[in-house]
Amino acid sequence: MENGIVRETVPFFARKGIASQTLSRYIKGEYVKGVIEVLSVYLCEDNPAQLEHYTEIVQRYIMINDYDMKIQLATPSPRALLTQLQQDQPKYALFFLDIEFPAEDMSGLEAAIAVRQQLGFAEIVFVTTHSEMALLTFERKVEPMDFIVKDLGRVQVDQKLRENIDYGYQRYTTYLANTENLFRYTIGGRTFSLPMGDVYFVATAETPHKVSVHAVSQLVEFPGYLKDIADAYPDLYRVDKSFLVNLDNVSGLDAENRRLIFPNGDQTDVATRKFHAVKTLVQKHLKAREGDNR
Repeated sequence: MENGIVRETVPFFARKGIASQTLSRYIKGEYVKGVIEVLSVYLCEDNPAQLEHYTEIVQRYIMINDYDMKIQLATPSPRALLTQLQQDQPKYALFFLDIEFPAEDMSGLEAAIAVRQQLGFAEIVFVTTHSEMALLTFERKVEPMDFIVKDLGRVQVDQKLRENIDYGYQRYTTYLANTENLFRYTIGGRTFSLPMGDVYFVATAETPHKVSVHAVSQLVEFPGYLKDIADAYPDLYRVDKSFLVNLDNVSGLDAENRRLIFPNGDQTDVATRKFHAVKTLVQKHLKAREGDNR
């Protein structure tokens, strides 16, 4: 290859014991980045001018802050909103909803109740002229994140929208950190993730200040330090100065060469002083796995 990938990567793979088929798939581009974590945003407002304005405010603020958020739908119809959710249900979502829709057969409150029933993570913000409806939203167990009254005026409403984007995004990232067993990494300001169960190991890269994560169907290099990853993911076991390993995914042990073997043929070195402890742990994991498969 003339693009520099092979020249930089081959010594690294050879030195680290990475399988040749892994290198081949990496060069061919069969390995891809993980899934981008995104907080989906939905706006529902029956006033066309207001809907357009709110959408512009939200979109601009997301771009300015480089949040991993995306407007999935801006609609004047709560019924259309629910239809969209049924067709393409988001994992995480933030809603800005009006309450009254005179031309529709459904109110924003009814839509919010349906959202609560359908989604595991949904932050709801009502944007309405009907301040008297605030108590009802709590009585109906909608538990909105905020209630923005349009009578505050455009400037204050716009500011409230921005504040709720910040707060909604903060709650979303906190939720991810506390509930998802995912391995996350950042490239160019974007956060990607993959299930921890898919991770084979993380290794120092040939490129300074970078590491690479080796997983079931992914091999990605990104900025970082092995020490920071070890601190963030204590389930990964440090077998050598260059490797953090997911022992659950080790498929074999090469005792003669002090190496761990993975399902795709990749291998990692094990430090001499750690080999006995690692061998004991690996044998324990392999035995437990055999028991589960019986």
